[in-house]
Amino acid sequence: MSSIVSKILGDSSSRGKDVELVHSISEVDNNHSSDTEEVDLKDGGAPLESSNPLGYNVNAISTVVFILQGIVGTGIFATPGSILKSMGSIGSTYCLWIGCFFIQLFNVFVYIEFVTYYKKRNGGDVAYLEQAYPKPQYLIPTTFAAVQVVLSFITSSALAFGRYILEASDIEQTDWNYRGIALGCLTFACIFVSISTKWSLRLQNVLGYVKLFFMLFIVILGWVALGKHTHIENPRQNFHDTWDGTTTDGNAIANAIIKVTFSYGGYAYAFGVAAEHSNGGKSLVKTFTFFVPLSVSIIFVLYILILTSYYTGSSIEEIKASSNSIAALLFRNAFENKHATKFLNVMVSLSAFGHLITVVLSHSRSLRECGRQGVLPFPRFWTQIRPFGTPVGPIFIIWLVNSIMIVGPPAGSAYNFIVDLGSYSSTIFSFALIVGLLKVRKERKRRGLGRGEFKVPTVFLFVAMFFQLFVLAVTFVPPADGTLIGSDVTFFYATYPLVVFGILLLCVLYYVVWRFVLPKAGNYVHREIIYKLDNGELGNTIVKVPIKDVEQWDAEHSAKAQ
Repeated sequence: MSSIVSKILGDSSSRGKDVELVHSISEVDNNHSSDTEEVDLKDGGAPLESSNPLGYNVNAISTVVFILQGIVGTGIFATPGSILKSMGSIGSTYCLWIGCFFIQLFNVFVYIEFVTYYKKRNGGDVAYLEQAYPKPQYLIPTTFAAVQVVLSFITSSALAFGRYILEASDIEQTDWNYRGIALGCLTFACIFVSISTKWSLRLQNVLGYVKLFFMLFIVILGWVALGKHTHIENPRQNFHDTWDGTTTDGNAIANAIIKVTFSYGGYAYAFGVAAEHSNGGKSLVKTFTFFVPLSVSIIFVLYILILTSYYTGSSIEEIKASSNSIAALLFRNAFENKHATKFLNVMVSLSAFGHLITVVLSHSRSLRECGRQGVLPFPRFWTQIRPFGTPVGPIFIIWLVNSIMIVGPPAGSAYNFIVDLGSYSSTIFSFALIVGLLKVRKERKRRGLGRGEFKVPTVFLFVAMFFQLFVLAVTFVPPADGTLIGSDVTFFYATYPLVVFGILLLCVLYYVVWRFVLPKAGNYVHREIIYKLDNGELGNTIVKVPIKDVEQWDAEHSAKAQ
């Protein structure tokens, strides 16, 4: 056994005892998802780290800021103009923003119910999916891990930071200067998060307070404009005949819904660090069941008030023509000087950077959980927290993949296509997560565990589920102009969903070959080993046991597992 562990985890003889075999099992019992922290170690998925080696630096305030930073990136400062252009009227956009808020709130409730079941698990989606879909064994972890590593991009915030900094500095934007700034921003964020989780959270919190101040500033600016105390001559012109021009184009409405939904996204990042909450148990439950929905609701109110400020600042025609510069249009019309727009650009760049810090913090935990499941190569790379008590390996992968995304594909269709791949795959897993919650409930009932500390009304689950199906299906609706060319690419509009389904199919084929074909051809079976590193990190690794040795291997390691 020691030879197998050495080959997979690396020979530890020259480094001292930094790898310890904790638990070996003949065939992992994945007949059910783990529902209690006590039995979690013996069930499917990554082993439970009852004492989190990443520490406990997250509190209720940090969680609230995670929600704020995760949801509010740059979308609310840019996309309302293009949404109005798609919908055609002021009244229809208000309905859209209100309706999509409730859909996303139902999705938030899904995560809250999951976190009350799995309080000691980081990673959010990856942890909940592995518990919801224990069979076929390794299929969901393998598929999600592959997609998470390859298609999870966080470049938009870094690129936005580069653009807004150049705007604030009055420097002409070229193809490479804003990418250079974006790469520097990404590199700094990754290094900072690698060095200290505590200071990263403090920086995130400070930037969150700045972001909240700026959002309130825009709200107050709208009120002042309505009182006719700015340079805006007719601030109420857009609030007459608010339904005039409403579109009936299904494709345009669908695109607007997706954009609004994106602007409300990002709340899941708070659940990625749930196991690092400094006060677990009842305090954690209160934070997620009360403060998280409250925070999302407050952001919704701020969004509606900010929209109202935008609509007071310009005519409908100006807003529609502004594309992604609606906030700049408001500041330009209200103050009529470029210092105000410079201030805007600086604040939006800080908002983008705060969002980036939050994403790196949470996403690195998700990748670490993928590695702890044992389906990725080089287990130590993903699991260990040396030298700073942070997941340096996953953070490096985040930096590498997104650096390639920043400097690699040309601006335009190629970049938009790659980003669309990541967005569409996330929607598929969001749908799977909702279905997974129903499966977890059924299993809890079978095991007699009773009602949890929080339960989403089932009707909310079905509404959220059908909405995810709508988003998945609507991408196949052809554009109204009949050209079959995508709105953000110069080729076939449905290329990216087809490619995503192709990637998922390849993952399934790989799984079948790895899990069944190769073992049968090589006369071996897969077995799991739970290992422990010197800082208390736990992870799975999968080993090959020859058929002739299986009975002896199972007998020995089942005995040790007792």
